Amino acid sequence: MNFKNLFINGVCSGLKKGKYDLGIIYFPYGFFALASFTKNKFKAAPILISKKNLSRPKILVVNSKFANAGTGKEGFRRALEVAKFCSKIFGVKQNEILLASTGVIGKQLPVSKIKDGIKKLEKFFRQKKASPLSFAKSILTTDTCVKTAETKNFWACAKGSGMIAPNLATFLCFILSDAFVDFKKERKIFKNALKVFNQISVDGETSTNDSVFFLSTALKKIKEGDFKKQIDFVCRQLSRKIIEDGEGATKVIKIVVRGARTPKEAQFLARFLSNSPLIKTAFNGESPNWGRIYSRVGFSGVNVDEKKLKIKICGTKVFNGKPVFFNRNTLRRKLQRKFVSFEVDLRQGRENFEIWTNDLSKGYVKINAEYN
Repeated sequence: MNFKNLFINGVCSGLKKGKYDLGIIYFPYGFFALASFTKNKFKAAPILISKKNLSRPKILVVNSKFANAGTGKEGFRRALEVAKFCSKIFGVKQNEILLASTGVIGKQLPVSKIKDGIKKLEKFFRQKKASPLSFAKSILTTDTCVKTAETKNFWACAKGSGMIAPNLATFLCFILSDAFVDFKKERKIFKNALKVFNQISVDGETSTNDSVFFLSTALKKIKEGDFKKQIDFVCRQLSRKIIEDGEGATKVIKIVVRGARTPKEAQFLARFLSNSPLIKTAFNGESPNWGRIYSRVGFSGVNVDEKKLKIKICGTKVFNGKPVFFNRNTLRRKLQRKFVSFEVDLRQGRENFEIWTNDLSKGYVKINAEYN
């Protein structure tokens, strides 16, 4: 990815004391843009504005600390004020601006601080001071680390640590590229690339602000296969980094459902298992308590034959139509690793689905109890 073709940077605007909290991506000739937004019915003001301005945007403005969701007409007015001010400072049309926000729901944007930050960023633009890393830092909330991924023609960053579930998550993602193929093909490839974000879950929650933006300068034509391979790579890398940085997480848990009758059944059961507090706390305690998995499968509503059901934890068979003898001490040692897994085989069909989640710890409770 060649950052000589566009401007990207982040600054400390005062929303978060002494930390990066405001970022801009700017291409004076306009991006070819695609986006996907939260499935939550309560959509934040910046999403409503961005959905209208996707045709050929030139600037994306993002802030952390304040989600600008649940803020009513005043929140929408403040978002428009930010867009209007940015359009004036950078000399673009107001409908050429995309907005994204993340942070606490229900608090109004401190517009004056954001305006001061935009002024700083415009100064950096004139000085040709680009910093993708500063932008990646500006979008973080409870994240413990910056999340970026890069290939020859793509650069991407994301934030996400809690409120992570299929159909996006509390998560912002920005994918930048100089590359282009046929626009209809790009749209299809982009949609397919996002599926990996529906295979992660921290806590089963989906926020009001979730957004994935693909912004291309379209200055470089590449092969369709290369385009697909590279965007798939950055999305896959970011999804793994998000789940590894789950709030308070000590374990990354891979869940595999096999032998389902339909893809829908496999996906539903995998997600149902990934959202179980009992299973997640058992893994946090490094307990080989297969009964929690067994019980959750039976409660799922999926038509399962107990005599066919097979369960493995970290590759160790613990149930096969009935309890199986296994060495509990050996399995406990496997559960002490950071990357652990369990597999449920229904043995009723050929459909499989994989999802990644993490354990539920005291740290998760503490972070969310103190978040506001």
